[in-house]
Amino acid sequence: MVGPGLTVGGWFAGAVISNFVKKAHSIMQDNHALQAEAGDMLYSVQAALPRIRILVEVTERKAISNGSYDEWLQQFKDVVYEAEDLLDDFETKRIRDELRRKSSKVGSAASFALRYMRNLVLSDADLRRLKDVLKKLDKIVNDDRGTRFHGMEFTDEQEVPPTRPLIVGRDKEKQDLLSLICPAAPPSRDGLESSKQLSVIAVVGAAGVGKTSLAQVIYKNQNVKEAFALRGWVLVSRRSRDKQDILKDIVDSFGMEQQSTLFSATENKRFFLVLDDVQDDLRKLWGSIRSILAGAANGSVVLLTTRSEEDVYTFGTTAQVSLGHLPLESMCRVFEHHAFGRQEKGSLESIGKKIVRNLHGIPLLAEVIGRLLRQNLDKGHWLKISKSHWWFYSEDDDIQNAALPSVTIVCEHLSDHLRKRLCYCSIFPSGYLFEKNMLIQMWKANFMQQHDGIEMETKENKWFDELFNRSFFQLTIWENKYIIPDMIKEPVYRIAEKECHAATDSRELKRSLQLYRHLAIDSSDFNVHLDLRKANKWRTILFFDGHKTNKLHEALANILCDPSALRLLDFSYSKARLGKAPDFINKFPHLRFLDLSFTDITIIPDSLCKLRLLQVLGLRGCQLTELPRAMNELVNLQFLYAEAQTVSLVYKIGQLTNLLGLEEFPVGRIKGHKITELKDLNDLCGQLCISNLEEVTSTDIEGEAQLSRKRHLKKLVLKWGLEAGASSTNSHVCMRTLAGLKPNSNLEELKINCYMGVGFPAWMADEQHFTKLRRIHLIKCKQLKTLPPLGQIPSLVILVLEGLSVLEQIGGEFYGTGYRVFPSLEKLKFLDMPNWRNWSDIEELQNSRAHPFPHLKKVQIKNCKVLSHMPSCCLQASLQELDLSECNEIFKCSPSCFSGLRSLLRLRIHNCLGRIHLPCNLLASLEVLNLQKCEVYFQGGIEQVIKLKRILTSDFCELNLDELRETRNGSVPEIFTF
Repeated sequence: MVGPGLTVGGWFAGAVISNFVKKAHSIMQDNHALQAEAGDMLYSVQAALPRIRILVEVTERKAISNGSYDEWLQQFKDVVYEAEDLLDDFETKRIRDELRRKSSKVGSAASFALRYMRNLVLSDADLRRLKDVLKKLDKIVNDDRGTRFHGMEFTDEQEVPPTRPLIVGRDKEKQDLLSLICPAAPPSRDGLESSKQLSVIAVVGAAGVGKTSLAQVIYKNQNVKEAFALRGWVLVSRRSRDKQDILKDIVDSFGMEQQSTLFSATENKRFFLVLDDVQDDLRKLWGSIRSILAGAANGSVVLLTTRSEEDVYTFGTTAQVSLGHLPLESMCRVFEHHAFGRQEKGSLESIGKKIVRNLHGIPLLAEVIGRLLRQNLDKGHWLKISKSHWWFYSEDDDIQNAALPSVTIVCEHLSDHLRKRLCYCSIFPSGYLFEKNMLIQMWKANFMQQHDGIEMETKENKWFDELFNRSFFQLTIWENKYIIPDMIKEPVYRIAEKECHAATDSRELKRSLQLYRHLAIDSSDFNVHLDLRKANKWRTILFFDGHKTNKLHEALANILCDPSALRLLDFSYSKARLGKAPDFINKFPHLRFLDLSFTDITIIPDSLCKLRLLQVLGLRGCQLTELPRAMNELVNLQFLYAEAQTVSLVYKIGQLTNLLGLEEFPVGRIKGHKITELKDLNDLCGQLCISNLEEVTSTDIEGEAQLSRKRHLKKLVLKWGLEAGASSTNSHVCMRTLAGLKPNSNLEELKINCYMGVGFPAWMADEQHFTKLRRIHLIKCKQLKTLPPLGQIPSLVILVLEGLSVLEQIGGEFYGTGYRVFPSLEKLKFLDMPNWRNWSDIEELQNSRAHPFPHLKKVQIKNCKVLSHMPSCCLQASLQELDLSECNEIFKCSPSCFSGLRSLLRLRIHNCLGRIHLPCNLLASLEVLNLQKCEVYFQGGIEQVIKLKRILTSDFCELNLDELRETRNGSVPEIFTF
């Protein structure tokens, strides 16, 4: 049973009306006739501003969805949306007029984000619209139904601090899975059939019990990482799929080349594959997919997560682990972890236990309700929650209704800005993956006024984190990819149903057109002749599954025939084969977010440049050969999501001074594409890659990119093309170019690729400047002969040196002359350095140093074949993992270099020639030994490695120490060839 419907949570009425009042004031100062007619109404609306937020909050929060209050709320929203449309129209006209006046010249630091409208020339029709909207606002805010809330107060909720995930009550299931996936004994090698054995393991349980969370724990387990040549994860529910979609996703998840087939990717390789949230599409295709996977090596594993017991038979599983609802004791542990943290429970413990009894053993709900109660540890507040009438709408045998009370109660207690953003997400299809920044741009397109800029960006980030900390969003195994669990999304969808909707067929679509503002549409079921001319309320349209549609352009022309209020149009999830952007795109003057990514478009119409309010443009995966010349007139554009080839087509991109996000800027040599285009893009934030730096010539001015002024950049990639060459002239130009690219002191990550200089500029080792720099990655700097003193950068945590092919010596120049050496470094990697011979110890250079590398945890050295020495300065007691591969000379050093490794847990040795002596008496802490293609001598006997748990061999099988002892009458062999 579903309780009273809630309206969409909160919104931005106060901000719109306040902005409208300001601009109306400005216009009236130049129009005395309008002031005489509408001045009193304006002041009346202005007087109502303090209570507008209360009006909306009370009606939304208390779910008043009956009688005149609900009618008043919908009328109020209609008027405010109309006011926002009018403001956008005025802004569009102002920008158009400004561009006309400045058509011959654009100021280098000009911003079109002017706050007031006094210089805007308005027609009589514009003034009539202004007066009409003002009249409607005056009437609605002074309606008797609205004034009843006068005097009520509103209190913002406190922020919820982040809490680490906690999996409780699943220890047995976790161990069962690990035993099945990584058995103690190596798989049988008897017979051809067994050597091709594929294990299929199912994790079965209801929604919300933690199937995916448990699978993530298994996937990230270090033993699992080491036991398989390939690991992959596919979210099966992400969209409707055919066989090729699924095969491609599996290959991609393994990190293989795009042209690889699944058979070639897995043939004779041991893999671990998670198929998360199994759906009907996979069930139908599993037989043919399994036959392709049959060519994999012995011991390969497919792990399924599913809600259906029938899948055990459908997929022919070799084992099953069932997850039931958690018992009360375990549920209380989860709840208390999120509700109290380390704070005292006191008298709240018994109230909390009463609340937990209503959660039906679903840990996700314990997280959500626990995070709500953590805001306020007042006993009265907890009692009020425990006695909420919403608990009566839950039934033990209905998992969907079990979630509805908890999610609804939390939504009632969310603030205006959080509730509206959460409810907006209810339109996403099941399995929809989203990036944090992209979702924030969706929110901004719908809920923020123009020109809010980078300060609003900061607030939106904060609000996203708040929803994440409340467990509404979950981080997936992919970096910066999130999902809303269906257990959360379905109740939120019911709460938001008055304005948000996911339409799955054309009949439903036609029925619902007049009701909603934000829609996700299954474009595979378009009716080409559907008449949608009255759908003028739409503000969001998200298409998905359009690749199944014939006559797509004709269908779109009907669907998008008159959505004049549209703010967001997104095709990126549909994979629609558009070929070209719709010609009617200029019919959407209010459009702020347009994503045409992965639609195979090759042509962008000139009309797109008339979208003066556009903030986000997505062109990823598009095969464009040219762009309209007037792209630089999109003066409000803040984010351009496109590959370097597409960005290189934008003429004078430097005039888009409101840009906040540009993933890559390829340097060109002709005017309008040179590195000088970056000069005034000072609000760029996040990550920026500057490629084709070989195109910077000796006549260019140093420092012309002005990177030091870009204080919001966190990650910077500087990349030269491989064709830059290694001549002395090119080397000099490279060094001069890099010298002029000093970044701002706020930088956290620096990557330099294919740099051809023989040394680095002084700014690379400016420890007083780079106080926040945490990562440095130098790649294929093939002429580099000496390193800068990176050891003096105080905050450096990760350092990767890769492909420095002529570097022979690392010593004092690397450590620097300061007292402290690499004080924060945790990971150090040297990769593909074929001429590196000597690595000097720090003690040889200066005896009065502080303890070097005090926090170093991992050292990896790969393909450094002539390196013959590892200094003791990096083999400190803090080191936990040592990874050595393709290093033929390094083991000629004295075994005593291992003497300081008191915390070493993992040792990996791969493809190293010659006999390797491991001093077992110095490796007492070692737990995992991973050996491939090498001959090892266990000096002193491996039994001295008293904590050793696992030995992994070259075919990714684990050696059982008991079996090894049996081969030598109870003793483990001292010499073993792997």
